Amino acid sequence: MQTSKEWWEATKADDNKLEHWLRRQYVGEMAAVNLLSELLIKFGNQASESEWDDVHKVMVQEATHAKWMKKLLDGRGISPEEGASTDRRYWAEVKPAVNSFAEGCAAGYHAENMRLERIRIIAADTDPSVSDLQKTFANILPHEEWHESVFDKMRHGHELTRFHERGLESLNLLMV
Repeated sequence: MQTSKEWWEATKADDNKLEHWLRRQYVGEMAAVNLLSELLIKFGNQASESEWDDVHKVMVQEATHAKWMKKLLDGRGISPEEGASTDRRYWAEVKPAVNSFAEGCAAGYHAENMRLERIRIIAADTDPSVSDLQKTFANILPHEEWHESVFDKMRHGHELTRFHERGLESLNLLMV
């Protein structure tokens, strides 16, 4: 297992890894929109009006992040994956445990928390070779911090920690 810092250093040092990761970021942002839509379809009746509105706002922001990722890909001359799968290793471990709106929000909280660690590292990177990424992720950061906060509030004490840890293992990621 590796830390997020170790992962980022290795990823940005390898052009193929970086291109693959950037393509997957684009897909991941779009997949987030789908996952949140699925949450509202399945369990939206359990949400208050303001909770439903907050999930919708997160969906819109995730779609905006996908647009920004597409611009990064274009700016680096990288084409998005054709026929890319939205299946995510992390979510394959976590989704089966989600049986309510609050549990879906717990899953969202953990995913945002995990993602924030990497976003903060990239947003703080001073390496000129990734300045475009640094700027984009610095713009994404406040949205993701709000996402973590709103999902934390809406999870109403639900944890799903065991499933989150399985998801981390599927990614070979160590959180420190």
